Amino acid sequence: MRHVSILLFLLLLLSVGGYVYAAPSVVFENIKHDFGEITQGDKLTYTFRFQNAGDQVLEIGRVRSSCGCTAALLSTRRLSPGTLGELAVTFDSHGFRGRVQKVVTFDTNDPKHPSVSVVLQGVVKAELFISPQRINWGRVKAGTPLRMVIDVVNESDQTISLSPPVVTVSDFSAQLSSMTLDAGEKVSLEVTANFPHGKKRLAGYVILHSDFPAVPELRVPVSARLSTN
Repeated sequence: MRHVSILLFLLLLLSVGGYVYAAPSVVFENIKHDFGEITQGDKLTYTFRFQNAGDQVLEIGRVRSSCGCTAALLSTRRLSPGTLGELAVTFDSHGFRGRVQKVVTFDTNDPKHPSVSVVLQGVVKAELFISPQRINWGRVKAGTPLRMVIDVVNESDQTISLSPPVVTVSDFSAQLSSMTLDAGEKVSLEVTANFPHGKKRLAGYVILHSDFPAVPELRVPVSARLSTN
């Protein structure tokens, strides 16, 4: 009788233990995809597939991406044990060039993986871009003339027309050396500024519009800080 009682106790313990440790388990086919090289302006979608390999319902919570250029769409937020799910990630390459890496993260009720991240990466080939990509005069003394010349580069196979530069703050002025940008050529963009009286920081954008469908707009961040020395 004593042996029977011990056996029943062990069976009950195993049963309780099984209940306690029953849990969902999210398993991905892969968590990183390299899309190779795309042309600036292209949109790329890749679908990450995953499974609930556990023995409880997998629930997916908040989904977030590393920037607004990347959108994520889940096939479902609840997966029964053994079922498959999909996460479609779309990257919009407008405004990007060179190597990029975008991350999408979502929360789950998997105790071993409460947060899961997938990565979409590759190289964006730019055909119309600004070099350097921003103007930062750093810390400057009051009254210092601010001027910088940067290049607008056309590496496409067509002639591109540009509109006159638009500035977002009245303390900037900008001028192009030419409104026509031939294939394989570049033009100069001259930016000057006056530090606003009574302010410690200068910040805004110079905006260029083009008739190139892949890159209809170029934005140049411009900044400076007033030195107290």
